[in-house]
Amino acid sequence: MRHFLTLLLVAFFTASLPLHAQVYLEKSTSDTLTFKDLQRQFGNWKRDKKISKIKGWKYFKRLEMEMLMHTDGKGDPADPAIYVNEALKIAREKKNLQSARFANDWYPVGPNAVPNNQTGYMENGVGRINCIAFHPTSTSTYFVGVAQGGVWKTTNNGVSWTPLTDNLPITRISDIAIDPNNPNTMYISVCDFAYIGAGLFLDGRKRNTHYGLGVYKTTDGGLTWNPTGLSFQQTNRDASLIKKIMVNPANSNNVIACGVSGMYVSNNGGTSWTKNVTGLFWDLVQHPTNANILYAATGWVKAANTGQAGIWKSTDFGTTWTQQTTNIQATGAVQRIKLAIAPSDPNYVYAIAVDISNGLYGLYKTTNGGTNWQFINPGLNILEGGNGSQPGGQGNYDLALMVSGTDRDLIYTGGVNIWGSMDGGQTFKPVSHWTTSYGPTVHADIQFMERQASTGNIFVCNDGGLYRTSNLVLGDWNAAASGTPWPTQWTNISNGMAITSFYRISSSKNSAGRIVAGAQDNATFYFDGTSWNTIFGGDGMDNYLSPVNNNEIIGSWQYGSFQQSTNNGASYISLIEPGGYFEKGEWTSPLVVHDTQPNTLYVGFENVFKSTNNGVSWSAISNFTRGFNATEISAMAIANANSNVLYAARRVRHEFNLRGSVFKTTNGGANWINITAGLPDSLYYTSVEVSENNADIAYVAMAGFSAGNKVFRTSNGGASWQNISYNLPNLPVNCVKYIPGQNYIMVATDLGVYVLANGSTTWVNQSKGLPNVIVTDIEFNPSLNKIYLATFGRGIWANDLNSFVSGTKEKIADLGIELYPSPNQGSFTIKFPTGQSAKETYQLEVIDVTGKIIHRASISGKTEYQQKLDVPAGLYFAKITGNNVYGIKRFVVE
Repeated sequence: MRHFLTLLLVAFFTASLPLHAQVYLEKSTSDTLTFKDLQRQFGNWKRDKKISKIKGWKYFKRLEMEMLMHTDGKGDPADPAIYVNEALKIAREKKNLQSARFANDWYPVGPNAVPNNQTGYMENGVGRINCIAFHPTSTSTYFVGVAQGGVWKTTNNGVSWTPLTDNLPITRISDIAIDPNNPNTMYISVCDFAYIGAGLFLDGRKRNTHYGLGVYKTTDGGLTWNPTGLSFQQTNRDASLIKKIMVNPANSNNVIACGVSGMYVSNNGGTSWTKNVTGLFWDLVQHPTNANILYAATGWVKAANTGQAGIWKSTDFGTTWTQQTTNIQATGAVQRIKLAIAPSDPNYVYAIAVDISNGLYGLYKTTNGGTNWQFINPGLNILEGGNGSQPGGQGNYDLALMVSGTDRDLIYTGGVNIWGSMDGGQTFKPVSHWTTSYGPTVHADIQFMERQASTGNIFVCNDGGLYRTSNLVLGDWNAAASGTPWPTQWTNISNGMAITSFYRISSSKNSAGRIVAGAQDNATFYFDGTSWNTIFGGDGMDNYLSPVNNNEIIGSWQYGSFQQSTNNGASYISLIEPGGYFEKGEWTSPLVVHDTQPNTLYVGFENVFKSTNNGVSWSAISNFTRGFNATEISAMAIANANSNVLYAARRVRHEFNLRGSVFKTTNGGANWINITAGLPDSLYYTSVEVSENNADIAYVAMAGFSAGNKVFRTSNGGASWQNISYNLPNLPVNCVKYIPGQNYIMVATDLGVYVLANGSTTWVNQSKGLPNVIVTDIEFNPSLNKIYLATFGRGIWANDLNSFVSGTKEKIADLGIELYPSPNQGSFTIKFPTGQSAKETYQLEVIDVTGKIIHRASISGKTEYQQKLDVPAGLYFAKITGNNVYGIKRFVVE
């Protein structure tokens, strides 16, 4: 098994980089390579290159970097069953969460809209959407599947959205199928299939873990979900991934699903399934007028020599299949195939094929329902990120294909960008480009395109969200270069979906209400106290907001390129880059600042660098090993009780046999001592925290699946360490933080947050109200009485600090408060418990799913309160606070 998952990782690694940038594999036979070999070779390859100028490497680095959080402590992939078993356990635990000590109901705070774009070059968005499905009778109702954020529903053409799957153990969605005869019955693929090409059988992503639970079903429109008979154990690894699901409109009991492990058919609505074809299936499409006719595509993974590329046809809704005669080479040339049928003439079927470099191999086309197929080479690589003249691409990650509803020769393809052909694939013209260089566009990385038959509108799902247009119009490169904008008119309908995947978050720690957070694929999000903006660019990473200058922002993108803006993100300058000091930076390089010294900054590369003039100049204050035998700093913390005390953790690098290490200075960097003894040194250090009152008390958190090795504490400055992991689940711990003014620490894990009281040996799950989503970072702003959580797939959440830690307040919910009915149509009643003082005054805030406060009221002398809101359909949170009470009640408006 180890050899196999390594081979598949090699397949991704060699296919993901463009031809001019591929890493030379030092060993002649790929089955002798381990994951650590690949890490080492990538490091050697990029050592002497200006990597920011080379495309195609970032997806491997995400894979490699985030996989580190899911290793077994030896640098090898851990059993992925651990993750989902813990997820199932925690999901059950959250249903019964009660706490007399904490009022721990969380509510969303943003982003509350697609941000204003201040990057200056890239189309911005909110997060990756994998698929869309349309209600069969209501044109304004449709559903989308989010990579890490679950299923969302709109009933008003995207004006507002409601999440439907927050209580699933995991919220990764790849497909949605609606029963056309009863739209309350739906099936979903619970996985993130988009990363199949990133490492089959490999638990390869810390924050994008893609393994699945199989097919789930609802019979009440999404209020409740249950597994069907097509379920998987996580030991099945990529075999757990299901790509497509379909319901037979002639018989709703007939359901078909396909994925990595084959084609499955159910004749009883999903209760039981039969696998009738074994193979790695990448796509499945249905004839528009004869539901029994299906076409499917299988694929091949290069270096592993796994699977066989081909096109298949069934005339009995999947009971039997016949492979098409296409002359597609089963192995050695084509990896992934995407299919599309012409609605105006179903005899026309198109297939776009991905080559071994993830670029375009070519198109295959039949005009007689599969009797004959022809190969088309358009002479352009429409899957690369530019004008089609370069090799490579991301076809194993993002790929879409659609035929016009009225013209059988008009086809559209999606890769990094969108292209169109008016002559059946012979020639192509651009429709969009991922930058704003040529005018309004859509976000990069097209995952899915679909035409709504009842309206003719076209919907595009990509890594930025969801876009709609009434007409896809082909453009021209010469016209675009001359200043003519792309002719297609787009509407971004992602507002209302809190689905952003954040790495790090900071607040200004003053009353200005500013927040900054780094997002995958979507740059850095900045809230200036009024509105959200996208700034800097790249993948947003660590950041900082000055508490004394409300116009200043520091952010970064991958590998420690730090930027600074002094005008609220309108423009920025480069602050510091590791390459300028001949050092390496980590994927997420850390930045720390003392609470009372806002102009003194510290960043971690291979060494610690310090600036005392707000980033104008920098100097190294450590002399750690650099170069080939060095590891990068992955976490740092400064002691607010003594600014001369700084802790720095250097990551483990198994590929170079370099262990992790933690260092400490007590004199501002003049001397450093190694304090690793007593800590696990084979796990990735994610976070370091120092007591706010005692510089000798510190905590180190770590990722990975090494049971019982999650958080360690020192009370003597690192002379010795105590393991305080106790009852924490066997999941990566992404952050450890002191709760200000309290003898408590909080940790963020891949499935929620936990709190440990001083002297206790039991961590308390404080995730009530949170979706089952990865929590990446914790931030406190006592000036605003807030705790913020950054999540990877569901935006930013908050709690009121005083109610979370105060022992004098009680949870209203525990006292018997009621809010009913839910669902409702905007009218609801709040009933306070019997015996509650009629003189009590409560403050009511109604918050929508994106964190926007849409209603405020003061309630005095009431035991029952009625409210009617004129709001769109969606999920809402009623936040109720009083002198001694605090609570959150969810309700749905239909």
